[in-house]
Amino acid sequence: MLPWERLNPQLLRHFLALSRAGSLTAAAQQLHCVPSNVSARLRQLESQLGAVLFQRQAQRLRLTPAGERLVAYAEQLEQLCQAAWRSVQEDVWAGELRLGSMETTAAVRLPDVLAAFHRDAPRVDVSLLTGTSRHLVEQVLAGRLDAALIGGPFEHPLLDAEVIWREELMLVLPASPAGEALLQGPVSLLGFPAGCHYRERLEQWSERHALQISARQSYGSIDAILGGVAAGMGIGMLPRSLLQLHPRGRLVAAKVIDSDLATAPTLLMRRRDAPSHPALEHLLELLRAPLLQSVA
Repeated sequence: MLPWERLNPQLLRHFLALSRAGSLTAAAQQLHCVPSNVSARLRQLESQLGAVLFQRQAQRLRLTPAGERLVAYAEQLEQLCQAAWRSVQEDVWAGELRLGSMETTAAVRLPDVLAAFHRDAPRVDVSLLTGTSRHLVEQVLAGRLDAALIGGPFEHPLLDAEVIWREELMLVLPASPAGEALLQGPVSLLGFPAGCHYRERLEQWSERHALQISARQSYGSIDAILGGVAAGMGIGMLPRSLLQLHPRGRLVAAKVIDSDLATAPTLLMRRRDAPSHPALEHLLELLRAPLLQSVA
């Protein structure tokens, strides 16, 4: 076997991601894997080529002259692979993919996934419907959605359920010193409309801790809930991942709750009798990627 016949195109994919991102962590995010995986692939490629491709400068990696020469050829190979894939798949990955999601999941978890999906399947028309878990299940059962991401646990004899993520729910309070004081007297509960799994957890927590509920307020957006809590209108319950990444998350305080109520799996639901949907199967591959199981 000639030396270049041993070259693995998958290694070049990791090399390209690292050359574009400039760091192991950023490249791993693009590739939906862990940094150690990227580092191992780089060492394997450098071993096969017998050349050092990167040198470290401060906190970033910079291409060596050998690496700079390799980039152009790696990009050409990437383009050829994409063209070859599309030539076979374009008749399969076309049409429409109708996805449902909780508002919180759509805001924090899905943007990167949908961006990666669009790069792989640009001819698929994706529609995203947000709503409460109960409403989304009804839409899947009615055949108006191909799949939906809902709060669990949940079972239905006509639906397949797969755990995609596990969220940690937090009690959301005003950030002011008076936030904790709200729990001592009559307090309003702020959440999504009835049928939202997170709202049900808030109700359960409030009942368990004998809170005096003065009112129950329903809002259709994350911004409205966070804004209301920040203004001192009441308390809510949202995932830790959302509070860490949402711009309004810094305006509120978060409190750890009972572990049995805090653990909230996100399930992908689809009909068991639905025909094969190649675009949905590829989306599932992206959703299952290890890096996406947690949000730092």
